Amino acid sequence: MRRLLSILIIALAFCDAWACTAVIVSGKATTDGRPFIFKNRDATPDNALLTLKGSKYQYVGVADYTSSSNPSNIWYGHNEAGFAILNTLSYYFNSPTSSSNSSAGVLMKKALGQCATVEEFENLLTEILALNTYTLSTNFAVMDSLGNVAFYETNNTSFTKFDANDETVAPKGYLVRTNYSFSSPYYETTSHVGEERYKAACKYIDDTFGDGRSDGGKIDAVKLVHELPRYLYHGQRKVNLWDYIPNSINDVQHTYFKNFIPRHSSCSASLMQGVREGEPAANTVSWIAIGWPCGSFTVPILITPSLVLPETVKRTPDTHKSEMCSGSLELKDKVFTIYHDGKQSTDSIDLSKLINMQETGILQRVMLADAMVSELGVELLDDVRAGTADDNEIAAYYNWVDEYWRLFIQEANTPTAISAINADVDNDDAFYSIDGIRYEHKPSKPGIYIYKHRKVIIR
Repeated sequence: MRRLLSILIIALAFCDAWACTAVIVSGKATTDGRPFIFKNRDATPDNALLTLKGSKYQYVGVADYTSSSNPSNIWYGHNEAGFAILNTLSYYFNSPTSSSNSSAGVLMKKALGQCATVEEFENLLTEILALNTYTLSTNFAVMDSLGNVAFYETNNTSFTKFDANDETVAPKGYLVRTNYSFSSPYYETTSHVGEERYKAACKYIDDTFGDGRSDGGKIDAVKLVHELPRYLYHGQRKVNLWDYIPNSINDVQHTYFKNFIPRHSSCSASLMQGVREGEPAANTVSWIAIGWPCGSFTVPILITPSLVLPETVKRTPDTHKSEMCSGSLELKDKVFTIYHDGKQSTDSIDLSKLINMQETGILQRVMLADAMVSELGVELLDDVRAGTADDNEIAAYYNWVDEYWRLFIQEANTPTAISAINADVDNDDAFYSIDGIRYEHKPSKPGIYIYKHRKVIIR
C-alpha cells in the first residue's frame, strides 16, 4: 500500500508538471485579421530557439537544451511556408490511466520540415497513425498561410479535428485546450487535467476582449501574448493575486502558486501569428518568450534569408543553452524563495518578489520592459509587411533586444536605466541609448536609440 501511495504521488506530481496551455484564434476574431496559435509551455526548464531545415522547408523551433545540432524533438515553431504547430499533452486519452505521449515532438519536427498547409498536416497525421508506431496522446494546434487554424485531438489510433473557423465548433472564433481532450472516450470518467488553466484562459479572453468592448470583441494577438503567460488568476479557486498585492518587495508574503497559467514549470511561451489573405507566407511570425515567461522578454521571430536570430534566445554553441532562458531562471529563483529540507518549493512563492505596490517586483519590471520590446517589435513588423525593412533592419532590432536584455538582467534588483527610459521618453525630446544615456540632440554615433517610445536607427 505504501509503495502504491508513493507511485500515485509521483504520478500526480508528473501530471501537474508536464502540462501546457494553448489557444487558437481564427483571423475572423482578431483585431488585424491574422489568425494565431498560442502556447504556454510547462516542461523541462531549459529551452532554446534554433533554425533547422527539414525535407522541404526551413523553420524556427523551440527545443530542450541538447548538444545535438539536430534534436529529435521540436515543441513548437513555424516554417517559411507559413505553417505553424504546437501541442499540449492530453491525459487519459488512450486509456483511463495512460498519458504516454513520447512521439509528439518527433511528429512536430517532421511536420515543420515538410508541411505547408493544415491539409498536408492532416494527411501526414493520417499516414503516421496508420503505421501504428507513434505514441500520441495530445492536442495538436496547427495554422497555415491560407487562414486555416485547428486543433487535432489525437491518440494512438485516431484524431478529431476542431476548426476555429467553424462557427458551430468555435462560435466566438477561438478555442482553448490544456491537458485533456473533449473527444476522449474517458472524458466523463477521468479528471480534466489543467481545467483550472482552461477556465483562467477563457476568463482572460472574455474579460479582455469581450463583446461589449469598443473593438467588437476582437482579440489582439500582441496584447494576449504579453499578458496571458503572466496572468495571475486561478481558474478554479477564482483568486486573482493582484487583489493581494504586498506593500513592498520586503513585505514577505508566502503565497500558494500552483495551477495558475504561469507556474514553476513554465519554461517558455509563444504565439505564432499568421498572415492575411494576399500577404506573403514569409511574414508569419513567432512571438517567443524563452525561459520562465514571468522573467523573460517576448520577441517577434521571423525567418529571414540570413536566418538571423537574437543571440540571447538561440542555443549557444559552447553551453547549448539560451542566455535569456538562463537569466529568466535566475529571476524565477528570486520569486520561489521557500525551501523545505533544503529543497525549493515549486508551489509556493514570496508574492512580494513577483508584484508589489512599489512596482519593483520581477513581473512588474518584466512587463514594463516587455512593453517596450513589443512596441518596437510591432513597428518592425509593420515595416516588414510594408516591404520597407530588410534583414539588416531585423538584425539591428535583434541586436537592440540582446543589449536591452543584458542591461535588464544586470540591473534586475535595482532602479535601472530601463525604468528611466520608459518613464522619460514621453516627456521630452531627448534620445536614449540602450544603456539609458540621455542625448539632448540626435546622436551622431550609429546605433539603435529610443525616441518618444519609437525605435530610431542612426547609421
